[in-house]
Amino acid sequence: MEELKEFGLSENESKIYLSLLKAGIITANRLAEITGIKRSTTYDNLSTLMIKGIVSSLVKDQVHLYSAVEPSKILHIMEERKEKIKRIIPELNKLQNTIPNRGGVIYFEGKKGVLTILNDILDQKKELWFYGSRTMAKTTLEHYPDDFIEKRIEKKIFLRAVLAEEDSEHPAYKEKKVQKFSETRYLKSFNGIMANVFIYGDSVAFMSSGEIPAGVIIKNKEIIQQQRALFDILWNASK
Repeated sequence: MEELKEFGLSENESKIYLSLLKAGIITANRLAEITGIKRSTTYDNLSTLMIKGIVSSLVKDQVHLYSAVEPSKILHIMEERKEKIKRIIPELNKLQNTIPNRGGVIYFEGKKGVLTILNDILDQKKELWFYGSRTMAKTTLEHYPDDFIEKRIEKKIFLRAVLAEEDSEHPAYKEKKVQKFSETRYLKSFNGIMANVFIYGDSVAFMSSGEIPAGVIIKNKEIIQQQRALFDILWNASK
C-alpha cells in the first residue's frame, strides 16, 4: 500500500504489517513463511515496527507472538507526530528568520515533493494564478488534485486558471462552491500537456506530471512579473 509508505514504512514493513492484520497473532517464523521474507529480516522489521508503535508482542508458553495494532491507531500516531511538529515550528521559524531572504530556487522530486509544493501554495493563502492541465496531473498524482481543490476552497483562496480544454468537463469546476472562488478559461493546445505553473505570493512553482513527478519553487521578483505577464497573454487567448 502506497499510503503505508507515506506513513514511513518500508516495503517489507508494509508487507509484514498487512500480513499480521490478516493472520492475527502469530510467530515470527510463521510470518516469515507467509511473507517470503528472510527470518532475520523479519525479526529486524518487527523490532522497527514495535518501536513505531504499530506492532505489539507477547510471550505465551515461552513463545514470542506478534500482532498488528488496530489500523485506527495509526491515525492517532500520525496526529501525535503532527502535534510534536507543531510545537517546534516556532523554533524552526526563528532559525529560518536569521537567514536573509535573497530569493532562490528549491527543487522537489517525487509525489511527496510535489505535495510539499501544493501545501506551500495553500499555506501562503494568497490569490493564485495557474496554467496547465489538471487531467494530466491527476494521472500522475491520483487524488492530490481533488484534495487540493477542497483545501483551497476551505481556505478561500481565489484561483484564476487557464486549463486544458479536456479539463472543462470535470464536475468539480461546475460546483457552486468551487465557482465562487474560481475563474477559469480553457485552451485546446494545453490538452495532454505534462507541466503546470502556479503563481502565488512571492513565488512561482513549476511542476511536471511525468513518470517521476518533480517541481521547482522560484522566489524571484522579475520571474514572477514575467510569469504574470505570460499568464495575461494566455488568459486573453483562451475562452
